[in-house]
Amino acid sequence: MSQLAHCLILSLPRSGSTLLSAILDQRHGIISPPESSFPQILSELTPGERSDPLRLAALYVASTYSGTPLSLAESQACMSGTDNEILTNIALALASKLGRDPGKVKMAIWKSTRTVSFMDVINRDSGKFVILRRHPLNVFESQFRVHFGLNNRKPFRFASFRESYESVFASCPKDRTFELNYEEIPAKLPELLGFLGIAESGVWEEGVSSLKHVAENRPWLSQILGEFDNTDEEKRGRLDPKQSSGLMSAMRVTRLLRPLFPPLRKHYDRSSLSDIRRNAEKLLRAHQENTPS
Repeated sequence: MSQLAHCLILSLPRSGSTLLSAILDQRHGIISPPESSFPQILSELTPGERSDPLRLAALYVASTYSGTPLSLAESQACMSGTDNEILTNIALALASKLGRDPGKVKMAIWKSTRTVSFMDVINRDSGKFVILRRHPLNVFESQFRVHFGLNNRKPFRFASFRESYESVFASCPKDRTFELNYEEIPAKLPELLGFLGIAESGVWEEGVSSLKHVAENRPWLSQILGEFDNTDEEKRGRLDPKQSSGLMSAMRVTRLLRPLFPPLRKHYDRSSLSDIRRNAEKLLRAHQENTPS
């Protein structure tokens, strides 16, 4: 089996990484699995977890936040070989299930806005990284529109949260990293495809996107499957001027504190990994209960 190239999109939540994944997933030769921390957490697993295909499959399903088209059994069939081989198996299994020719897939584009400090697997296998940024006022404004942004609605708290991500971005290998801003996505798409080594050969004419598949049960994802529509300037205008100035001041302070943030980011990422393990245990218990003895 030939090995695919793998790329990891890194960004803060609410920065457009799902949209970028969807756009890239349309390009011939690329498959972009639904958002998953699995490529990152592989390097953090215990030997016992790593040697148990069923447990690995449960960890994959539990770490794929919007759901995966692969069943637990189909996922388990992918869990053999090296880390790179496992990720390749998953990507090709997804392609096959979604009606795309696995032989035409050249690269898998993964993304997760969680567990971002765990990059060993992609880095070790000479994988590539895409760092996507959005205007900080837009990301801050979005915290007021999503339930999980409740804790990030204070300028200093959000600035610290943002800087913890920037401390990770700074550690990416420069020669294998492509950086772009949200508003540049359409204009820089050809350059990005060149960086990924994907020839400009049009879009997939076969099968369905994995993101479209999971969006059928998650309506909030459907909006990212349309045309790129940048309304960020309008959204920034919704912020109270005091909030905007407060955030910019807080960012100037936290930027000076960047060396202090990597341990904090690791702490939050390990907390996410603990949540994934708990959810994987629930999946395994449910599987055992439904499996005839």
